[in-house]
Amino acid sequence: MTYRTRLRYRFGDIDDAGIAYYPKLLHYFHCAFEDWWSDGLGHPYSKLMHEDKLGLPTVKLEAEFFSPVRYGDEPWVHIGVLRIGQSSVEFGFWMTRGDDPRPLCKARVTTVAVDMDAMQKQELPAEWRRRFAPFALREEDFPSGR
Repeated sequence: MTYRTRLRYRFGDIDDAGIAYYPKLLHYFHCAFEDWWSDGLGHPYSKLMHEDKLGLPTVKLEAEFFSPVRYGDEPWVHIGVLRIGQSSVEFGFWMTRGDDPRPLCKARVTTVAVDMDAMQKQELPAEWRRRFAPFALREEDFPSGR
């Protein structure tokens, strides 16, 4: 199972070439990530960080862009969990348009669990391993391109 949400690209998201400014694509992946915590996991990311004192900052990012996102597009953003380590989680993100399953762009984002007070790496709590499990994404199901 993956999580997906639809986002709308607005005028300020578009560069002079008429396509989505690439940092905005990454920003919207993170917006979907935050929505996933509330809507998919039932636990707002802000609560995780501020009350539970657990953060998942990005330590590695790999992105590919295949087809432009334009002003007014409302792509689907998909999220799956590719790998869970002792303290790290690798997420797969991709965008699609309408019913076309081919990705517009995709990213692999590796995060590491940290104690928000000490900003030190920690083991990923068992609760989150369990709650991430339904969103496991097999490597062969992560889009390879267009």
